[in-house]
Amino acid sequence: MAVTLEQAQELHSAMKMREYEYKTESDPLMIKFQLGQITKEEWEAARQAIKDKHPYPDGVDKAEALAKIDEIIEDIS
Repeated sequence: MAVTLEQAQELHSAMKMREYEYKTESDPLMIKFQLGQITKEEWEAARQAIKDKHPYPDGVDKAEALAKIDEIIEDIS
């Protein structure tokens, strides 16, 4: 099934939101885990919470969706 523009945008948005929240929320916890200040489970729970908050759309091929986004960017530049 071909990926629609809306699906590609949903996936791209979720990826960018995850990237931002990983950097601001779970990456600092990773450092705390590495320093022995929190448990691995606490860090992993934070990562999972981000994934749950920003799920990828069901049934969408990630590579195909990102290729569609790249195609659109090329068309407008």
